[in-house]
Amino acid sequence: MALKNNTGSIAAVLAVILAAVFAAPASASAVYSLDDCLETALRIHPRVASASASVALSRGQLEQTEITNMPTLDGSLSAAQRGYRDHSSSSYSFGINAGVRLYDANRNRYATNASRASLSAAELEAAHTLSGVRASVKSAYLNLLMSHERERQRQDAVNAYRQHLEQASGFYDAGTKPWYDVTRAEVDLGNAHLMLAEAVSNTRNARARLANAMGIDPTEDFDVVRTDMNIFSVPDEALRDAEALAIENRPDYLASAFKVDADRAAISVAARSNAATINLSGGYNDTAIDSLDFGGGNWNVGASMSIPIADGGAARIGTEMARVRLTSAEISREELRQSILLEVSQAKSDIAVARERIRISELTLINAEENRRLAEGRYEAGVGTALEVNDALVSYTDAILSSKQAQYDLQIAIVNLEQATGLEFERP
Repeated sequence: MALKNNTGSIAAVLAVILAAVFAAPASASAVYSLDDCLETALRIHPRVASASASVALSRGQLEQTEITNMPTLDGSLSAAQRGYRDHSSSSYSFGINAGVRLYDANRNRYATNASRASLSAAELEAAHTLSGVRASVKSAYLNLLMSHERERQRQDAVNAYRQHLEQASGFYDAGTKPWYDVTRAEVDLGNAHLMLAEAVSNTRNARARLANAMGIDPTEDFDVVRTDMNIFSVPDEALRDAEALAIENRPDYLASAFKVDADRAAISVAARSNAATINLSGGYNDTAIDSLDFGGGNWNVGASMSIPIADGGAARIGTEMARVRLTSAEISREELRQSILLEVSQAKSDIAVARERIRISELTLINAEENRRLAEGRYEAGVGTALEVNDALVSYTDAILSSKQAQYDLQIAIVNLEQATGLEFERP
């Protein structure tokens, strides 16, 4: 009986140490649902803010281009005082000057088209960034759920091994089981505690990764709603037509088309860099001495044409460079198309494999649960061995985790397919 008490005290001390080192906070400051995490990420994540800034910059560049050929109006007003030995005089003047470009060989029109296409590309790339942030949050959220599940299973295993140690100690005290069963049970319980500690640590890391995906401080104290892992599903038609849907909906692929349009318009701009321009200008200026008696001013109206005669080949070189950029944009677009199709193919394959793993793991779990029941029953009846019980417990825990892992893999594959297609499927 003294040995039994000593064994129990060892397990108790180990449990206390693990609880002190790895215990979760007594109360979390916040509990987030998946929608809470997504909303937080879209509100404060730096990548979202950066994407918004890029769109604002492109919009400003478009506005600058659009006003290049708008009429301009300048006004000036001056006053001066001059002093002499016996008197002083004052002078006043004002003027108004206006100008407008009448002709620039459509250079500004093509530049505006290029800026407008660049803005559309920036907006679509921002949408792709948002999609990526949401996908990262979903994956991190699922990973934390899986970590919680793994931690729970490890805790169940600790409880089961502790119960087995108590049984082995009792059988040894009664003289029906050897000392080996007790020492084996102690080792098994110690290993179970170690695996629990690893699971708790992994959960903390998973929480930090979710915080990072949300754009909040990784040290912030929070938890997530403990829910079933089957959060996402994919419609059969979306799975069947995923490749076509991706080409039609991926924001970054749609953006690549606008980039090609912008580079194509840039060629027209570069080719017209040495074209003639015609400007119309006019103004009125007046001056008054010692009083504000204006009225003797002059006005002017004129037109001017600027024709570059030699530019050292700048227009030719600029046009060639613009053509190279267009070719590069077209190649990048094709590379992106192939990459998207590969992503879709991989996600579809992962979904098929995960579904099959779910089916097999469910059968394996049923078998492992029955083997555990039989092994524990045989040991309680005095005809089984400690090794048989340990193997059954390990197989049962692994079967549970394998089943949960298969569900997790399916959910991650669906999230990856969402990201690959640029869509978000309706949640069940």
